[in-house]
Formats: sequence, C-alpha cells, structure tokens
Amino acid sequence: MFKSKKNIFFDLFEQQVAIVHKGSHLFFEMIGNYQDLESKVAEIKAVEKEGDEIVRRIMNELNSTFITPLEREDIHALAHTLDSVIDYIDGVADRMFLYQVKQPDPRVLAQANIIMKCTAKLTELIRTLRKLDHKVVAEIARDIKELERESDANYRKMVSDLLNAPDANPIEAIKLKELYDKLEDCADFAEDVSNLVEGIVLKNA
Repeated sequence: MFKSKKNIFFDLFEQQVAIVHKGSHLFFEMIGNYQDLESKVAEIKAVEKEGDEIVRRIMNELNSTFITPLEREDIHALAHTLDSVIDYIDGVADRMFLYQVKQPDPRVLAQANIIMKCTAKLTELIRTLRKLDHKVVAEIARDIKELERESDANYRKMVSDLLNAPDANPIEAIKLKELYDKLEDCADFAEDVSNLVEGIVLKNA
C-alpha cells in the first residue's frame, strides 16, 4: 500500500550528508598524518559503504512512496550526486595506498581541507531542505562556490608544479595527476549538490 512519508527523505539525506562529511574528515586526517594507510583506507571504505546503503534506502523509499515531498527526479539526482562525493574521496584514498604514494604534496592536504569545508557546508545545506528557505540556501551555495574556486586554483597550482618539475618521474606524474583530478572532482560534485538544492528550493518555495 502506497503512503505519504513526508520526513523520511529529509532524514535519509541528512544521514547521507553526515556520512559524506565523516568520510571527508577521515581523508583529511589521513593526509595530515600519513601513516598506517591500510587501516585508514579501510575506515574510509567502510564509510563509503554506509553511504551506498543510504542511497539504497532512498531508492527503496522512492519506489514505495506514492507522495514525495520533492520531485522524484530531484530526490534521485541529489542522492546520487551526494554519493559521488564520498565515492571519489574513497577512490582517491584507495589509489594513494595502491599506488604507494609517498608523503603527499602539502597542497593535497590543502585540497583535503577544502573538501572537508565543502562537506561541512553541504551538511548545512541539506538541513535547509525541510524549510526550503531560498535566502539561506543561496548564502550557503555562495560559500560552496567560493570553496570550489579555491579548490580549482589549488588544483591548477598542484598540476603546474607536478608537470613542470625538472626532475619529474613520468610514471609518478601520471599517478599523481589522476589523484589530483579526482580531488578536484570532489569539489565539483559538492558544487553540483548545491546547484541541485538551489533548483529544488526554487521549484518548491
């Protein structure tokens, strides 16, 4: 029997963004204290799996709920875009271990910090969905866009330094460039989430 569940999606999104923020915090700590990588990567992987479970629950609720508080395509897009943030964090952490990356460049720590700030802002943003307050959403979205610009500038500097280093090892450069790209993608997905929420609020306010 189909039924209305007004709050379940908001509850699940708040749980999901908390998992994403936890993953970004673990990644920041991993880069800041770069040792015992295998256990730290495993911890991030466990958090990523928690995120997958929340997405599964959201999709199940979407399939069994007749009346949803937001449009179905918006719920679907938001769940999967948020999931992309933690997926990419997990992917970078895993590759750093598999590629046997030695002590990372300080800008990687700066990038991890930017991503952690982005996910903190996403936590604030997702909480606004219950009230659909466009003014508050717009302010938080501006903060996220500024963080994404900061991420982009840091990324460009990382790549420039990497590719222009006179003693660069080509194989190592390929590995690190892939990791830097994925770190920048994390910030891009955070901005995508903020754009989605802005659109949802405009449609429903």
